Amino acid sequence: MNTAGDIMREHERVRGSLSGRGAGWLDALRTRGLARVAEAGFPTVRNEDWKYTNVSQVLKSALRPILADQVRIEDAALHAIVAGLPGVGEDSPLLVFVDGHFQSRASRLGKTHRGLSIGSLRERLEREPASLQPWLGKYLPVDVHGFVAFNTAFLDDGAVVEIGEGAIIETPIHVLFHSTSRAEPFVTNPRNVIVAGAGSSALVVEHYVGAAGARHLTNAATEIAVGRDAALGHVRIQREAETAFHVGRVQVDQEAGSSLTSHSFGFGAALSRVELPVRLAGEDAECAMHGLWALHGTQHADHHLWIDHASPRTRSRQTYKGVLEDSARGVFTGKVLVRPGAQKIEARQSNANLVLGQGAVAETRPQLEIYADDVQCTHGASIGRLDEDALFYIQQRGIDAREARRLLVYGFAIEVAESVVPEPLRQGLMAAVAQRVASLARQGEGQ
Repeated sequence: MNTAGDIMREHERVRGSLSGRGAGWLDALRTRGLARVAEAGFPTVRNEDWKYTNVSQVLKSALRPILADQVRIEDAALHAIVAGLPGVGEDSPLLVFVDGHFQSRASRLGKTHRGLSIGSLRERLEREPASLQPWLGKYLPVDVHGFVAFNTAFLDDGAVVEIGEGAIIETPIHVLFHSTSRAEPFVTNPRNVIVAGAGSSALVVEHYVGAAGARHLTNAATEIAVGRDAALGHVRIQREAETAFHVGRVQVDQEAGSSLTSHSFGFGAALSRVELPVRLAGEDAECAMHGLWALHGTQHADHHLWIDHASPRTRSRQTYKGVLEDSARGVFTGKVLVRPGAQKIEARQSNANLVLGQGAVAETRPQLEIYADDVQCTHGASIGRLDEDALFYIQQRGIDAREARRLLVYGFAIEVAESVVPEPLRQGLMAAVAQRVASLARQGEGQ
């Protein structure tokens, strides 16, 4: 188990290599993160928000970051990984990171797209750290919990995506984080900043993948600022090795008239938790949150959403689904907060879980906290197995039992992928979902 002393020693080991050293505000931010994690440690099941996710197994191995000069990967292997990502075309802006460090030779900076600036956080902090001071650490509180504090203390590299005011970026912007297989476990702390200027429109896709058998913790954090009347799409795809652990937080702040469309897909890792807090700070802001996890074996996935209706006439929608096989466990917490004076609010929430294995468990916790009276807020949750009548009906049309199961599971899960745009990304995600649920449907036969 990692002690405060272990963390302090690791920080001392890597401190001299961290980007932007000497920038007072950045040094102070890292210091606050280090002090917080050393003082409070990491969350346990005694914390209500972590009641169903025990991270003790994550913390048994040393939290040891990889230094940039320790990264080794062949160009051919890296290009093959990129080629296997859903929705990545030859003209797609692309940032590639391996074991937490930027790989310029495999990246495409999208310089032909007017109004778009993308690059490495490390390079920006080395060159002009003051340009990121208005964003980095502004929205994500260091004291949320130990993983955020740890990410802040060790923040060094990640993606910076800036969409200028009024810019319309029609091609999705892709960010890849790949983790290699090493002799010893390790940790990466990607820190991403996404800024959508007023009146802009863009889609950013974060991919988290890893080599088979890779043993690591990905401890990622993304801060997103959506400007007035901007429209931002954000897709997060986690398909890391089932020997890995993953903790991620996407912190969003939206100004008046803005819209966010979020999709989160969780297929990999032994244990994963993704947090998606959204603050609808300006009037007429709206967000639509979609998610799917498909798990087998003893995999555990926890999705935790907070929607803060901080201004009047804001709207939110949550649609999350889980498919669970064997002894897998899925956790969903969806919180909606309507603040005093935030009238004329519309908030919809739905979580449905399909349990295929006898030992599988789904935990669903819809939560509404309302301090206004002119609101329309609904929530619904369901946990169930495949409909035997539907299976029988399909088989009566000459379809065998295995294919009937596959069709029903696919039909349940595919709704989340179908709402993704544009078409190439949607088709790629639909294919990934089809492959994943077909495997789960076969394993669930006879359950």
